[in-house]
Amino acid sequence: MTNYPKVGIIYLTYPLAKWEHDINGCLSSLEKINYPKDRLELICVESKGKIPPLKPWFDATWMPKSGKELPRITYILKDDWIGFSGNNNLGLEKARELGCDYVHLTNEDTDVDPDYILRAVERAEADQKIACVQSLMLLGEERNKVNSSGNALHYLGFGYSRSYKEIKENTLAKLEAERKANPELEIGYASGAAVLCRMKAVEEIGELFDEKFFSYHEDTDLTLQTRIRGWKTVIEPSSVLWHFYEFGKNKSNYYWMERNRYVLMWSYYRLWTLIVLLPIMVVMDWAIVFFSIKNGWFDMKFKVYREWFSPGFWKWIRERRKKIQAVRTIPDRELLKRCVATIEFQEDAVKNPILTYIGNPILRAYWWVASRII
Repeated sequence: MTNYPKVGIIYLTYPLAKWEHDINGCLSSLEKINYPKDRLELICVESKGKIPPLKPWFDATWMPKSGKELPRITYILKDDWIGFSGNNNLGLEKARELGCDYVHLTNEDTDVDPDYILRAVERAEADQKIACVQSLMLLGEERNKVNSSGNALHYLGFGYSRSYKEIKENTLAKLEAERKANPELEIGYASGAAVLCRMKAVEEIGELFDEKFFSYHEDTDLTLQTRIRGWKTVIEPSSVLWHFYEFGKNKSNYYWMERNRYVLMWSYYRLWTLIVLLPIMVVMDWAIVFFSIKNGWFDMKFKVYREWFSPGFWKWIRERRKKIQAVRTIPDRELLKRCVATIEFQEDAVKNPILTYIGNPILRAYWWVASRII
């Protein structure tokens, strides 16, 4: 590649529990990046946390390397709690000002391979209809095991990482075999922890993420927003980073996951699809009520129900749905063709044998019928 597109690396410096370890590790790995530094912008975004801002520490520790060992750094400090979605949108605004052709969302708790940007950009440049390229995410503490080889999207709006804890070489072999039926390695949706986004595709949407998602499923929404407009989302196995992944223990995560998966279905699915899926949606909802009571987070599920009776919530859904249905270029059959029929959660915290041995066979059988009449 001779003409290097300009890439903005959006890096959130939110004060997580291990923020100093994570930031030092990631930025040290970025010093070794194999991409012309004058064609990169490192856009750091911090919003209000539970401790004093990290910016003074960052200014003293890393800002002296701006434009030298590291790409030029822009640091944005927002004195408000705006979530993952809002932080990334701030980074996008700055990338637009700086004339970037792409942005790469690089999670705070990652180490990166020197070629991770180069390989993702090469893949995107090879096909102008690619909107998003997810990097292959390996586990930071088990370096040869996979965190995500692209995310799977279930037809009821659930999402999960593919290939979790598989040996890297086994996953690469599976991806090569997958190319026979899926030569471009299109995926259900790209993880917001490690994805290259084409600015042209994002400009069609108008924003990177809908900030009302706040956290969880905003990356799913991004993929679907591009897919309905005819763009592709793919995995690039040669673009690699290591993610120090830890499943969130905060109960509020269940609220965002449950609330936002419904937002996705009600925003995108045509009326006939919703009618076809309604029986299994009701069955699954009652199953989740039981599961939430058993595991101590029914208050989060109840919070979702309470929001359903909020006029502002349905106004948001109606506005989203109207915009989405007006611009979509594909039917639901095409939109959902990469959906999976079963839910394969990997973390013990969300696994249960009822889902594995009863729920998944029912979900699979239902989708076998439903996918043929949608």
